[in-house]
Amino acid sequence: MYLYQALLEYSRQDICPMHMPGHKRRSLHSPALPWHLDISEIDGFDNLHAPEGILLAAEARAARLWGSEGAYFLVNGSSGGILAGIYACTRPGDQILMARNCHKAVYHAVEILGLYPIYLELPITGEGELCGSVPSEAVEAALEAHPDIHLVIITSPTYEGVVSDVGAIAEVLRHRGVPLFVDEAHGAHLGLSSYFPPGAIHQGADLVVQSLHKTLPSLTQTGVLHRLGDLVSQDVLRHALGVFQSTSPSYLLLAALDGCGAFLEAEGEALFALWRERLDGFYQRLRDLKLLKLLSGDMTHIYAHDPGKVVILCGGTNLTGMALLEGLRREGLELEMALPGYALAMTSLASTEEDFARLEEAIRRLDDACTPASHQRPAPLPPMPEHLIPAREALRAPGRQLGFAESVGQVSRGYVWAYPPGVPLVTPGARISREVAECLEAFTERGVLLRSTFDVGVGRIEVVL
Repeated sequence: MYLYQALLEYSRQDICPMHMPGHKRRSLHSPALPWHLDISEIDGFDNLHAPEGILLAAEARAARLWGSEGAYFLVNGSSGGILAGIYACTRPGDQILMARNCHKAVYHAVEILGLYPIYLELPITGEGELCGSVPSEAVEAALEAHPDIHLVIITSPTYEGVVSDVGAIAEVLRHRGVPLFVDEAHGAHLGLSSYFPPGAIHQGADLVVQSLHKTLPSLTQTGVLHRLGDLVSQDVLRHALGVFQSTSPSYLLLAALDGCGAFLEAEGEALFALWRERLDGFYQRLRDLKLLKLLSGDMTHIYAHDPGKVVILCGGTNLTGMALLEGLRREGLELEMALPGYALAMTSLASTEEDFARLEEAIRRLDDACTPASHQRPAPLPPMPEHLIPAREALRAPGRQLGFAESVGQVSRGYVWAYPPGVPLVTPGARISREVAECLEAFTERGVLLRSTFDVGVGRIEVVL
C-alpha cells in the first residue's frame, strides 16, 4: 500500500487523536488544506529516522525506480541532504574538492563542519555568460595537487541544465577511494527516460541528491538522497539525516514523495516522451530567432544540456536577463530566474502544449523588439579569492559596511549571492578581490538583486573589522 492510500484509509476511521499535531485532523481555518491527512509517527505509520514498515517500503520503491542501492526521503529539501551527505563523508579539518558553482548549502556544510575547500573554477560559456560543465581533467589535476582530498562534490545539472560527464569524473576517482557526491537537485528526472541526458546514479556517483519538486510532480521541500557503493556508510548516513532533518517530518510531504514515485512507475515513460516531443518542437520552431538564442548542448564548454531548462540568452542585445523576465511577466509568464546574460524558464512533464505555445509567442515578440547592443559582461562567478580566516570565525567577528570599491583587500564577514541560483559570489573569511568587487558592482548596476548574510544597503558589503 502506498503512503497516501494508508493516510486516506486511516482518516476515514473513527479514531480519537490524542496525539500531535494540535489541529487533531480538524479544519479550524484554511479549509482547503488537507488537515485530515496530517499525522505524526503513530502506530502503523513508521518513523522516517528508523523506518521498518511503510516508509521503508516507500524508500525501497524509490531506490528501485532510480536504480540506487539506498534511497532516503528528504523533507528539508536537497539542502538537508547535502548537509547530511557531506557530514557522512568527512571529518572536521578534511579537505574537499568542490565545484565553484555549488549551491550555498555546500558552503554552509564547509562552514559548520570545519572543512577546508579546494575550489574547481569552471569554464564559462562564450555564448551564455554562465558556467559550463566540470572538466574531468580539472578534477584529476586538483587531486594530483591535493592528494589529501576526502570528497569531491559537483553540481550536475546546474540550475540552467548544464550537465557534466559524471562517468568520466567517477572514473578519475575510482582507484583513489574518494567518494563523488553529485548535487542533482535539478535533475531528478534524469535517468528515468532515454529522452533526457543520463543521470549520475548510473554513472558511478557514490551519493546523489535530488529535489523532486523542481522538475517532477511533487510538493515543495521533497527530495531523495541516493547512496551507491560502499564508500559511504549507510549507518553514518542515516544518523546524519537524523541530525539535519526535522524530527517531525510532514506526512503530507512523505506521501507526495511516495506518490510521485508510484506515479512515475505507472505513467512516467509516456509522459517523458510527450514532454520531450513538446520540447523538440519548441526548440525547432525557435531556430529562426534573430537576436535572442536558446542554450543548447552544442555550445562551448557544455558536455550536455537538459532541454527542459529553457535558457534564453540575450548577449549582444539591448536586453538583460532581468528585462527578459519582466517582459515575459507582462505576457503572463512567470520565469524561474534571471541574471544579466540570460533568463531561465523551467518546464516539466506537467507543462502543456499551451504553455509552450505561450512561451514561444512571447519570446518571438521580445526577439522582434530587441536591437543589437554591446555591453560589459560581468563574470557570472568570479574566482574564489584567498581565505584568510575560517567562515565561522568571520561570521562572529565585529564588522563594518563599506562600498564595493572600498572593500577590495578587506575580509568579507558574510556571504553575498544572487538568489536564485544561490551560489555565493564571496564567502565569510575570504579576502575581497577586485574581480569580486567589480562583479558585485556590475550585477547591482544591471538590476540583479544581491542578498547578504547581513542587512546591508545597496552597493555595500559587510567586512571584518
